[in-house]
Amino acid sequence: MSSIPADLTAFLAEKRDSREYRRGLAVKLALEGYLYEVISDMLDVTPGFISQSKKAYATQGTDGLLLKYKGTPAYLSPEERQSVIDWLKQQQAWSVERLQTYIEITYGIVFQSRQSYYQLLAEAEMTYKRAQRMNPKRDEQQVASKKKRLSSY
Repeated sequence: MSSIPADLTAFLAEKRDSREYRRGLAVKLALEGYLYEVISDMLDVTPGFISQSKKAYATQGTDGLLLKYKGTPAYLSPEERQSVIDWLKQQQAWSVERLQTYIEITYGIVFQSRQSYYQLLAEAEMTYKRAQRMNPKRDEQQVASKKKRLSSY
């Protein structure tokens, strides 16, 4: 059995993404002399995953075990996003289609998924399931009289 390098031990001691930790642990177990089949069963990974992780560690060190995906940049900047939310809060009635049209006209952006519009509505504390904030036919006097009648019971 070979000794485990200090950088790998420090890598495993840090709090990190479970996928990165699994890579580091696979390398550690492989360096300790465990069979790939045993590691595969323990970590629920394939032997190819173990050999790829071990090769990445051998060539790049612990940087080779890190996730490389950083995500795609946001379509709207934080300022534009806040501007859309402020616009939504000023509206008396809203819909996903209306929001989609506003963003397309104002910023020239069309989201690929409706989920993006739903998230904007949620950030504005609105729901796409409701067409408007309040009932436009609501009569405050009728509501007050009904409350008064019900409170007497």
